[in-house]
Amino acid sequence: MESKWYTVQVITNYEQNVKEALENREIDGDNSEIEEVFVPIIDHITKTGKRRKKSLFPGYVFVKVNMSDKAWYVIRNTQYVTGIVGSSGQRTKPTPVPQSQIDNIIKKIAEASIETESMNSSNLELSKVEFEIGDIVLINSGSFQGKSGEVKEISIEKQTATVELEFFGRKTPITLPLKEVSLR
Repeated sequence: MESKWYTVQVITNYEQNVKEALENREIDGDNSEIEEVFVPIIDHITKTGKRRKKSLFPGYVFVKVNMSDKAWYVIRNTQYVTGIVGSSGQRTKPTPVPQSQIDNIIKKIAEASIETESMNSSNLELSKVEFEIGDIVLINSGSFQGKSGEVKEISIEKQTATVELEFFGRKTPITLPLKEVSLR
């Protein structure tokens, strides 16, 4: 059976706790059926000008899993989880989220990251670019922190770099502020 994305409802502000708990849970000994846990987080600037991280969907976590009975049981019985969207609660399996919707969420996160940086651009100097197209770079802040990918495009005017990340088993181009990217 193929793994699919599901929306898990959690207690608001406990999304990261659930993500860590699910990533560390094993369903069948060494063979975990949970492939990936995704909490869409964006940076935003408050009215006072402070930069904060904010969940794009408060109270929800996305899980890529082969939804077997064991996986379903483990997810439902994880602390702070209140349910799985699309399940009526009468032993019916939940409805998966289409990959296209997950791709749209990733695109929104990337766009929000660029928007936040442009709002902060009054404090930016022109960044010195220490990498070039084709280099493998590391993302050192923002929603994709810790991921690495290949540089596909650099825009000095916009202060951005387009990096191709392997995300959810697919190569996805993400445009990021230069300040968030460094040579690996």
